[in-house]
Amino acid sequence: MSERTTTSCREAIEQLWAYIDGELPADERQRVHDHLGVCARCYPHHDFQKAFREFLARQSLAQVPAGLRRRVFLRLLAEEARESAGA
Repeated sequence: MSERTTTSCREAIEQLWAYIDGELPADERQRVHDHLGVCARCYPHHDFQKAFREFLARQSLAQVPAGLRRRVFLRLLAEEARESAGA
């Protein structure tokens, strides 16, 4: 039986989009899932990003001006980078 390693806040946040999109291998997905289950700091990021993805899926991106889309995504990336640096 292999020993399961834990996932840090930084790793969980960095893998969050792939986790939400179901793109992680099973072992990595389970580690992120386990981390989110116990980390009050990271779970709100999961809820926000999942809700944001669901919102985007319901919207037509063609209706959103390109400059606005770019600013929103840059702001999200900057916030994730700041939080990952502090983890």
